[in-house]
Amino acid sequence: MCLEKDTLGLFLREGSASTEVLRTEAEQCKNLELKDLLPYGFAIHHAGMTRVDRTLVEDLFADKHIQVLVSTATLAWGVNLPAHTVIIKGTQVYSPEKGRWTELGALDILQMLGRAGRPQYDTKGEGILITSHGELQYYLSLLNQQLPIESQMVSKLPDMLNAETVLGNVQNAKDAVNWLGYTYLYIRMLRSPTLYGISHDDLKGDPLLDQRRLDLVHTAALMLDKNNLVKYDKKTGNFQV
Repeated sequence: MCLEKDTLGLFLREGSASTEVLRTEAEQCKNLELKDLLPYGFAIHHAGMTRVDRTLVEDLFADKHIQVLVSTATLAWGVNLPAHTVIIKGTQVYSPEKGRWTELGALDILQMLGRAGRPQYDTKGEGILITSHGELQYYLSLLNQQLPIESQMVSKLPDMLNAETVLGNVQNAKDAVNWLGYTYLYIRMLRSPTLYGISHDDLKGDPLLDQRRLDLVHTAALMLDKNNLVKYDKKTGNFQV
């Protein structure tokens, strides 16, 4: 679009040394796209580039020669590169573990937006978030610090169930289901079922989530049994250390 409207020059600082610096450094780039963009004050940064090219981009941006840097989300967790304005274009990333697209986590969003207007480098900053209408309320709540703390217990359930079984507090699947009913995980599953993979139809048919809790216990117990930590009798539901 900038090429069509002949407005690329707007991103270069008139009469500054940056123009000559960028032209000189562009000759050293291995990445062809970066070589083309750099003389105009633009740059890209991603894992597919060589370490030398990435370091060059980081240094030029830090020295304010580069005016617009387009990067992948991982840059926010790496090098400290403060900016005046941060634009997050799209909030979904592909999760190999889940095999689908998922929303960026709250910490990722805050980390990215936190690059704008750092006190040591700027007097103010701007953050622009471009997302779907369906996720708008979530991110508004995030930025207003109104999001509830969600339970992370599901991923740690086998370890916790193992500990409760060894202590004698839980002796079978029924005990484990009751024990789960006293946890913060259970409270959050009732309040925000969809966040924990529970549909509204599931909740309607199982309002106390008895079956859901039993499924979680069964999965955790199978893992413990497989690793010879607890003997799990699938017929009776009994645990044996």
